[in-house]
Amino acid sequence: MPKHEHHPFENQIFGHFRKEAKKVNGAIKLLARQGYTVIDLEGQIITKWNIDDEERPNISYKRAPKLPQT
Repeated sequence: MPKHEHHPFENQIFGHFRKEAKKVNGAIKLLARQGYTVIDLEGQIITKWNIDDEERPNISYKRAPKLPQT
């Protein structure tokens, strides 16, 4: 059994958030591969032509988007 790396902020809430983020990322990839255009939380456009590009922005949502400063 592999050793589990404990993170300081790890608990059920963060574990649940990570699982939900994986589901969202999978859904974005599925929609893009089926021909839909997805605009992510940071305004990046994701399509079937750029979903696998290395230069494409990361669609991993591990943080909240920055709010515009007013």
